[in-house]
Amino acid sequence: MCNPYAYAAMQFGSAYVQYKNDKAQAADINANTTATAKRVRDEAIYTDISLQKKKSVEYDKAAGEKFKLALEAKKKSGTAKVQLFERGIQGNSFDYLINDIDRNKGRAFEVTDTNYENVIISIEDSRLAYNRQFTNQILNLPRAAKPTFGSYAIGAAANSSMAFMNAKAPTTPSADTNSINFNVDGST
Repeated sequence: MCNPYAYAAMQFGSAYVQYKNDKAQAADINANTTATAKRVRDEAIYTDISLQKKKSVEYDKAAGEKFKLALEAKKKSGTAKVQLFERGIQGNSFDYLINDIDRNKGRAFEVTDTNYENVIISIEDSRLAYNRQFTNQILNLPRAAKPTFGSYAIGAAANSSMAFMNAKAPTTPSADTNSINFNVDGST
């Protein structure tokens, strides 16, 4: 049987090495998690900025469309006024035709506004979806608690105590046996 003191020393040494390895592994996992979370946060920021820029582009696009529609309506209105004046049409017919051009311009503006609002709603929905996606990615990253040496020491102590309990004590002769005891001086 192994010396119980050597076994205990080996158990505590092994526990300490295991503790150091587990502590280093936890630190490595946490460092990787921190780096990954930073990368995901940066990606979320860049995605959100690009979606906000897309909203700005859509606004400019809708404004350009409205400007183009306003110019076309002004051109149609001017052409209609000249033609109606040349034909001598005035009064309610003149007003009806000119107002019809204005109504068509208003409907075109409304369609442009509706399309713009739908695009903006879609972009906002995308922003929310990306936000949830990136948040879930960050929340699902692994985290490791740094171990304490106490649990390793308790395990080593338990194993060591078993070694001490299993170690045989030296046998002593029983007092009721007939044995001859020799004294140091050689007498019996």
